Amino acid sequence: MNAKQINTLISQLKKIDFTHARIKIDDFELEIDRDGSEQIVDSDTEVITSPMIGIFHQNEQPIKVGDVVDKTAVLGQIESMKLYNELVAGVEGQITKVLVADGAAVEFGQNLFEIELNEDI
Repeated sequence: MNAKQINTLISQLKKIDFTHARIKIDDFELEIDRDGSEQIVDSDTEVITSPMIGIFHQNEQPIKVGDVVDKTAVLGQIESMKLYNELVAGVEGQITKVLVADGAAVEFGQNLFEIELNEDI
């Protein structure tokens, strides 16, 4: 399986209610455990999640708590299969939490940043 197929598979699995899954296709094997916990986020807060599996890389000027970002702000890059994919904020607001370190492995759907939405920006 290639990275795109894996991301599609994980996207589909997110729609299903389960606590454990093990999938084996030829020489590809994937095992997922969910703890079932839910995170409650204020409606004025947007959680930016990883769109893919990979390694998170900060910008030259790392995003930090207190930074104000617009919809086009690049929060970092995710390296997957030697390709670097920009992580764009998609919303306007102020960074309230940075939940990932430079060089950290990230999973699909993993929370990376929290942004307090600000309609005045």
